[in-house]
Amino acid sequence: MLALAAAPLLAQTFDQAVALHTAGRWREALAAYRAVAAAAAPAERAAALSNACLLETDLGDPGAALADCEEALDLRRRLADEAGVAETATNLGLALQALGRPQEAEARFREALAIDRGRGDGESVVIDLGNLGGLALAAGRYWEAMRLYRQGADLAARAANQTWSADQLQAMLLDEGVVLEKVGAYHQAVRLYQRLLAGAGGDERRRAALLVNAGVIYRNLDDGVSALAAFDRASAVFRRLGDLSSLSNVELNRGLALHLNLARPRAAEVAYRHALAFAERSGDRTEEVQDLFYLGRLLLAGGRLAEAETLFRRCLAVAEQSGSAEGRWSARDGLGRIAAARGDLAAALRLLEGALADIETVRAGLRQATWRAGYFGDKRAVYQATVEVLAGLERRQPGRGYAARAFGVVQRAMARDLLDALGGAGSAGLPRSAGELLPRLGADTLLEYFVGERRLFAWLLRGGGGVTLFDLGPPAPVGAAVVRAHHALATGGAPARRDLDALSATLLPPQLLPPPGGAQLRIAADGLLRYLPFELLQRRGARLPLVEEATLSYLPSGSALLGLAAVPAGPALAGLAVPRAPGARPLPAAERELRAVAALLGGRSLLYTGSAATEGAFRDAMRRHPRVLHLAAHAVVEEPPGEGAAIHLLPSGDDDGLLTPPEIAATAGGAGLAVLAACRTALPAGADDGRALGSLTGSFLAAHSRAVVATLWDVDDAATGAFMEQLYARLGRGVPAAEALRQVKQRLRADRRWDRPALWSAYVLVGDGGPVAPARGSDRLAGWALVVALALLGGALAFGARRGGGGSSRDAQHS
Repeated sequence: MLALAAAPLLAQTFDQAVALHTAGRWREALAAYRAVAAAAAPAERAAALSNACLLETDLGDPGAALADCEEALDLRRRLADEAGVAETATNLGLALQALGRPQEAEARFREALAIDRGRGDGESVVIDLGNLGGLALAAGRYWEAMRLYRQGADLAARAANQTWSADQLQAMLLDEGVVLEKVGAYHQAVRLYQRLLAGAGGDERRRAALLVNAGVIYRNLDDGVSALAAFDRASAVFRRLGDLSSLSNVELNRGLALHLNLARPRAAEVAYRHALAFAERSGDRTEEVQDLFYLGRLLLAGGRLAEAETLFRRCLAVAEQSGSAEGRWSARDGLGRIAAARGDLAAALRLLEGALADIETVRAGLRQATWRAGYFGDKRAVYQATVEVLAGLERRQPGRGYAARAFGVVQRAMARDLLDALGGAGSAGLPRSAGELLPRLGADTLLEYFVGERRLFAWLLRGGGGVTLFDLGPPAPVGAAVVRAHHALATGGAPARRDLDALSATLLPPQLLPPPGGAQLRIAADGLLRYLPFELLQRRGARLPLVEEATLSYLPSGSALLGLAAVPAGPALAGLAVPRAPGARPLPAAERELRAVAALLGGRSLLYTGSAATEGAFRDAMRRHPRVLHLAAHAVVEEPPGEGAAIHLLPSGDDDGLLTPPEIAATAGGAGLAVLAACRTALPAGADDGRALGSLTGSFLAAHSRAVVATLWDVDDAATGAFMEQLYARLGRGVPAAEALRQVKQRLRADRRWDRPALWSAYVLVGDGGPVAPARGSDRLAGWALVVALALLGGALAFGARRGGGGSSRDAQHS
């Protein structure tokens, strides 16, 4: 390598560098490019620096790549080298993307795209579209990413007579498969990978890589048998090629399928050990770290603590030597679990807190919010283990502050993407400790829940008081009861009494008392508990459910309360009603509902109905800071619940009419209260991975709305109108939103036609629900009493007829 770098013939050195680059000998190629750059004329120096930039990004040094690409781009601009400018702009965009600067990266990719389109360079245009799709994918803009990938695939397919067409078409289709994986469309992704396999021809390495991807999909679908078949075929290819690093990866995935899908721990151990041997022979430290960790976890689960400890210590040593942050936290997590299994909770806490520090350090260095959320997503188990150790220490040594420390760990594990949006990712932002939250609670009470690996926990915080930790037992029976209760409610029935009694006894601590006066009971739920309307539960010794005892509101986490700020005063109401949307059933009551609630609330209103109810109208409404934003429309909800959620508005211009959580969270402005009069708008974002911005409620809070009224299951069109008129009659008098919602529920429970929990308990308030109008006397409500009563009666009768006759409900499923 030294002789190559010192070679005097620059042209020969450049050709050699390209050959090394193409052969995958990247570090040697980088040294050769630097030799060229040190002695060449401007054009050759620019080419060498641009190639070096690309290599440095691939080698994980985007800082050096940035400097080289910026110099190369400047040289090529001065030389008026149009093709070179496009090439280097692309490489610079990749470096900026790696540095977490997506907006700058997008500008460079779009610059390259404009030049390449002008030059008629089809291959480069496809690459540019793929790069822009990658940015959209990283940002969670899956619809946009898929659109860009399909544009690239169509262009490559139309150029079938070009030599580059087949490779670029395969790349675009592979990227489409990644999008499908991201949105949980595993079956579609498998079918796409099968198509790619059929067209991979004689490229054995590509076929083997596709087989591994397909196997991972099968494993995620819990089809371990199909996964193993795919891994076997890929393994045979990599053995023929002598690719030891890829063999290590295949054997690791084989072990995961055997271990996690097929419950065959002995066979999994063999696969993990083969993976480790291949990694050691290839010198691939990244694979070695993963193999050591997963083998250690398998032995730990089998009670082989001494063997597992040896592996985790090796894992930590290799990780520290190679600079692997993932290896460090993984090894410390494993060693902490071993210490906990041996009863040494103090040592376990030190090790697990070290693992959390590693995770948080890496996360803080990721400048792009979606990368932070994605990185954090699969680390929840470390937070669960830490909380369980702290709970054990609290049992051993009560009153030593372990309960508050455990609460602090929970704040770091829940809704982190939303907390970043509300308070910034720095140390001065969110999350916060129990000591910081208690003064903000005032007279309110907070119940925060957390689902651990083996136990369910709750913390009771009283304003001006302290923190009490409760171990509520194993989470599985609670989760099963919640699922049964939610299913009963969502299908128009009532939860079984035994389920409500069991949930009440488990979830409501004996020390819980109704907050005094106008104070609230704030619930920060976790996991499946987010599907449960707690108003139905009954405190021990009480004769009535919580809806009659306390004003309830919900939070994504306790710390979120500290990030919810007052909204500047704007119009009283901004509302959008969509009676008809493309591909959706009509909502005949939506426009009448909007006009009725505007009259009840009083003050100045901005109403967007029919063709005016577009995404642009929504953005305009949010910029005006309305005290209330009301959306009467369909909601789009994909499976699993919460994934791919959107509000169904009207398409206009570049907007497709689907108002998604990322689009909502990025909106400037905010509302004092957002009312989402649509189906299932309160459902969470899916997996318990610390995310909240994938949900509609979380995205509205991130967009600086102080509170959101949303629904836990399908709601009928006409019945929703009646419910909303009751709600707004109280909001217009200045009743705080959380209390107004409670009063409506109490009013409906008192009417025999509505005294079914499925009719009134779907509506929940998430956030900080204060008043949205000046306080007024009861004469305003009395003046509307007859109108509301008639609407209530008509809504109840219509609801009963529509549920049995297939009437409209405010949702539209995407398959």
